[in-house]
Amino acid sequence: MSKYHAMKYLLSLLLLFSAISVQAADLRIAAATNLRYVLPELVTEFEQQTGLKAEVSYAASGILTTQIMHGAPFDIFLSANVDYIKRLIDQQFTQGKPLEYAQAQLALYATHRSGLTLDVDLEGIKSALKAGTLNKVTIANPKHAPYGQAAQTALEQAGLWQAIQPYLLIAENASQAVQFSMASTVDVGFVPYAHVIQNKLKEKGRFIVLKQRLPQQAVKINHSPQAASQFMTFLNTKATKMTLIRHGFIVDIDSDD
Repeated sequence: MSKYHAMKYLLSLLLLFSAISVQAADLRIAAATNLRYVLPELVTEFEQQTGLKAEVSYAASGILTTQIMHGAPFDIFLSANVDYIKRLIDQQFTQGKPLEYAQAQLALYATHRSGLTLDVDLEGIKSALKAGTLNKVTIANPKHAPYGQAAQTALEQAGLWQAIQPYLLIAENASQAVQFSMASTVDVGFVPYAHVIQNKLKEKGRFIVLKQRLPQQAVKINHSPQAASQFMTFLNTKATKMTLIRHGFIVDIDSDD
């Protein structure tokens, strides 16, 4: 078999496997990375209840928004920032009303190696800056990651945004910011509270919850199947709300299912 025919055969196989994967998924979910721990549990429960198959792609909300606007085949979008959903609505990429199903929380996390004091007013960071002992501070990229935008807001409110620039280690998204927080050169990270309450992170460091809240919204993308509507209904059930609360999200449990 010539190299050309071998490549053509391989491409055909890849297209076949891709088609099988697409056919196997009844619902394709684009999800912000702060849902990386809670969403697998929710998806499993949804699949068991409905018999449907859901596939999830995780990325920063801004990146997922761009992908949807360029034709990515998602059926439903779970964003960590309502502005990205508004952008899709304004440009007519969605159907139906968005659902605000929870609020996420921003945390300040440091490993046990770090001697930095953690406090909601960021006085520990200020003191380290003044003493010349600050190493690196990691945040998600504010250009497209809601947790990075929330971190920037916190630093601006503390009067630290300009001074902290030489010390910033910018992650692609919130999950990567958590990974960067574990590095020996990083004193502290601005990360999802839903991540740091996981046992493997709790054991390796300490954290506090900051004041910033991030409204979490879901919206159906144009031409989405009935499964998307089913998932939106599922998000608003009491059982789902209890799972979200257990994973560190703020939810109005008294609202109607």
